[in-house]
Amino acid sequence: MLHLPAPKVAAYQEGLLGWYRRGRRRFSWRDRQRSAYQTLVAEMMLRKTDAAKVERVYPQFLERYPTLQALAEADEAALRGEIQLLGIADRARLLRLTAQAILGEHGGKVPRSEEALRRLPGVGRYTANAVLCFAYRRDVPLLDTNVIRVIGRVFGVWSSKPRAREDRDLWDFAGRLVPPGKAVTYNRAVLDFAASVCTFSAPRCSACPLLSLCEYGQADLGSRDRSA
Repeated sequence: MLHLPAPKVAAYQEGLLGWYRRGRRRFSWRDRQRSAYQTLVAEMMLRKTDAAKVERVYPQFLERYPTLQALAEADEAALRGEIQLLGIADRARLLRLTAQAILGEHGGKVPRSEEALRRLPGVGRYTANAVLCFAYRRDVPLLDTNVIRVIGRVFGVWSSKPRAREDRDLWDFAGRLVPPGKAVTYNRAVLDFAASVCTFSAPRCSACPLLSLCEYGQADLGSRDRSA
């Protein structure tokens, strides 16, 4: 098990959640009243897609397909046209198949277990956990390229696997960072922080509330000091 010093974790959580209170992004799928169906649709749309593009499509999509039944009965060609901005040619088919599977195999209720969610077409561990967290308020982690970057930079923990998102040890590490009872806020905070501060290129280290904790940031400061 990867080492995780408790004081650093507490400082990381406090700094991240404090930043989120003023730095959060606003999206329609984050409305408190969103159902498990609406959350699942949003997460399937967000896969490998810029959030700003999803925001342009999502509200109108739910107006057109407000229920699982409506989505299951949708014309696939029409679906493709309505979400073509999001890319991934197979996305429309997967959305429709997922709605059909939930109606046919789960009595029209979005599953509440990771195992059942991951058996749905197009649903992997990230999407399953996102539904469990945001719809069912479960204390589970999210792990994608952006989250991997944040925890890798702050804690110096990186995966040696060809596909880091499938590394069970990294998932376990990410799970140990989730504050009990605050998973929704924490997971959104990490995602927003990665998009706004801890970006892939040109991260805003000078404006980072986690700088004193961050191995990447401290190494960067040290190199700049030596070159001054």
